[in-house]
Amino acid sequence: MGIRKKVLLSIGLVSLTLTAIFYYLFKNVILNNFDTIEERFVHDNISRVKATIEDQAKSLDTITHDWASWDDTYGFIVDRNKEYEETNIVEDTFLSSAKINYLLYFDTEGKLVHGTFYDPEQKALVPVPANLLSQLAGNKQLFHHPTNDSHFTGLIMISDAILLISARPILKSDGEGPNRGTLVMMRILDEARIMTIKEITKMDFSVHIINTPLPHTDSFEILDTILANPDNFIIKPLDNDYIAGYGAMKDIFSQPLLLLRLTVPRTIHIQGHRTLAYLLWTTIITSLTFSLLVFIILDRLVLNRLAVLNSDVLKISKSAHPAYRVQVSGSDEFASLSTSINTMLDAIDKNQLEQKEKEVRLRTIAEFTRSGLFITQGPKLIYVNSVMELITGYTSEELFSMNWWDIFHPDYRGYLRSKIMETQKVGSPPEQYEVMIIRKTGEEGWLDLRIKHVTFQGNPASFGVCTDL
Repeated sequence: MGIRKKVLLSIGLVSLTLTAIFYYLFKNVILNNFDTIEERFVHDNISRVKATIEDQAKSLDTITHDWASWDDTYGFIVDRNKEYEETNIVEDTFLSSAKINYLLYFDTEGKLVHGTFYDPEQKALVPVPANLLSQLAGNKQLFHHPTNDSHFTGLIMISDAILLISARPILKSDGEGPNRGTLVMMRILDEARIMTIKEITKMDFSVHIINTPLPHTDSFEILDTILANPDNFIIKPLDNDYIAGYGAMKDIFSQPLLLLRLTVPRTIHIQGHRTLAYLLWTTIITSLTFSLLVFIILDRLVLNRLAVLNSDVLKISKSAHPAYRVQVSGSDEFASLSTSINTMLDAIDKNQLEQKEKEVRLRTIAEFTRSGLFITQGPKLIYVNSVMELITGYTSEELFSMNWWDIFHPDYRGYLRSKIMETQKVGSPPEQYEVMIIRKTGEEGWLDLRIKHVTFQGNPASFGVCTDL
């Protein structure tokens, strides 16, 4: 694999790794933050729904307080005068801003003095249902007021109906007593009133009685958790498009009564995924662009010049022309390297020229000397001068192709070989022998032979000088 491919692959792997790291961080940080914001949004809105229902009860309590702490009511509970009844306990009172359904007067013993019910279906004032009165009378604490400020405000379930209730002691207009009984006002928390609360809060929610079958499977699944901590809210995604919030509302006796279920489109969650996708694509494009720019810069500043340098070196290695040199451009490290290579080539050329000159001088001396000169490596001759050809009768080609021990007479081969082996150490002084040879013609002859062990072309060799006797 070329260095260009290696660099490109390395940059690609780094880019891919960084993209994966950024995606992991974006997914675990940004999405978690968006989900936290979404949960806070649902939490705040279900709190707002709950607070709005509680405000409905508080507004009812304000009206109840005004009516209960009033001299006219204080007198009516005793004398039951018709004027009070004809003036105040009329249909307009129930249809006014008070929006009440029940107006009940009880004495200090909890006995009903007067009661009126506005039936929204009949749109008329009718007697209070007996079963409602009996259930209400069973809650004795409603009629017990240890102080003039004591009161009960909130939710209550009577006869399978959810009611907003307010119970106040009947006092004088200045808020002083003694207490003459209890005034109870109630509103039915029906679908119409729930729709009104939805319009106020702009929220899509539903209200369910906890002790009755719940219409949603998800509500049933979280019911035990809600009952264990009725003051807490539970946030649970339904799917990728909707998220639900759940909360309990207690009655006036602090017992869980209602389950609020708020459903909200997962706009924030979806926006989080869009943001993640945007950041991911931005990271990918940025990473690819950056990687491409880095590769282009490296290619122009390093890789291309390295390729040119490599090409020049290959041309020089394949060329027989000694004058070829690598190109030098610029003043950076590559220029310095090119200059160093050229300097090295100059030194090599100079050294080769000197070696050739030495070889020429040596060959000239060897050819004009009267002694035979030869070099052996193992059993082969690798150099002979012309005198060796005259002494042996063999041409240089024949000498190079034969075993050089075959030149010597058989009676001397073993002797000479053992002597040479004993002194076969580079740098040892030359040994002199008188040996018999057999020339190409078959004639016998005597040689004065000197052998010196040397290193030739990096390998052990023997240099010999011989004179024909």
